[in-house]
Amino acid sequence: MNKTDLNLIIENYLRNPFRSFGLSLLIALLASVLLVDGLLSFSLSKGLNRLSSRLGADVIVIPQGSEINDQTVLLQGDSKYTYLPQGTLEFIRGLDGVEIATPQYFLATLSSSCCDQKVMIIGFEPASDFVIQPWIHEVLTDKLPKGAIVVGGDINVGEKRTVRFFDHEYPVAATLEPVGNKLDQAVFVDVATLADIREAAKAKGVVFLHQDVKPDGLDSPIYSSVLIKLRAGADIERLSREIHTRFDGVQIRTRKDLFSGLEKSANFLQIVVWSIVSLFLVIAVAAIVISFSLSTRERRREYALLRIVGYARKRLRTIVLGESLLVSAVGTYIGLLPSSVAFFTFKIWIGEHVNVPFIVPENAEIAAVYAVVVLLLHSVGPVAVFGVANKVSNIDAYAALREVEH
Repeated sequence: MNKTDLNLIIENYLRNPFRSFGLSLLIALLASVLLVDGLLSFSLSKGLNRLSSRLGADVIVIPQGSEINDQTVLLQGDSKYTYLPQGTLEFIRGLDGVEIATPQYFLATLSSSCCDQKVMIIGFEPASDFVIQPWIHEVLTDKLPKGAIVVGGDINVGEKRTVRFFDHEYPVAATLEPVGNKLDQAVFVDVATLADIREAAKAKGVVFLHQDVKPDGLDSPIYSSVLIKLRAGADIERLSREIHTRFDGVQIRTRKDLFSGLEKSANFLQIVVWSIVSLFLVIAVAAIVISFSLSTRERRREYALLRIVGYARKRLRTIVLGESLLVSAVGTYIGLLPSSVAFFTFKIWIGEHVNVPFIVPENAEIAAVYAVVVLLLHSVGPVAVFGVANKVSNIDAYAALREVEH
């Protein structure tokens, strides 16, 4: 394409600004939706994969009425939070098919030095834990020091690398890789450190309605869940029946139960967004085809004169395709700017409200999404008007002039 053709393409774009910018605006809307959907799909997929790799438990036992997505125990004993009955852990450990059973304790502070919101503290038993410690070992090769804590990926610990709870400073041994859910705002401690935090809370006047966590990790009325790893071939239904027969007020969730709900939510969200993308794509393609078809009819004399002065058929086709490419390019870059600002500005809010693990992709992955969106949208115009361009290139110059004269 030479400079003359390029100038002609730009002049034709600006000749009818309402038509040209209207089509570009459709492409801009398509670009915005497509970019957000691409980044959202990538983030959801990455979040689910990361969470799946980290949830090592086959079965989770929690109190009846608890929300598995909001595993917290308020310091002042909000009555809507319940706890597993005394003896649940020991009973589960004695069942056939159970390879390991480990308790977890959930505690939520009212404030801390690291966050503007409540911080969930998750206590684990080092001797039996098979879920949290593997996560910690991904970023901390040494043993967790006494009194130290590990924080989720969204918690800012500052230069001092400490977090304050109830006027006590706790050193941060490591920061976990993001999971894409509320665990990114969690603090992980062993039961001895959790007992120390509770004592510090008591000293500040906090009243607990339940007994303390025992530093030696013995069975206690306040543990919040039991995570179970089963032996190969274990009968989950039989295990569930035995637990329900022995204890009232407990619910049992399997790994499949947890992820089937998350996957359904993620799939539904992606179906909705991809449906919107498809709708905009159909509208944009139809508008471009109709607009260029009408435009070429109006400009038959112009194309005929270009043929008479020596423009080859291929050159005419290139001009029409170039005009459609310019429409697509202008719309693409107009649409990418606001959608980029919106996504990266509100990514934390999005992650908190989609109720599905959500991890923003790495820079290289983001660049790949942008590249795909740009290439795809640049091709929308030329592909849509390819048939129209072929008709223009095959125009009979003298016949077209006679039609215009008559």
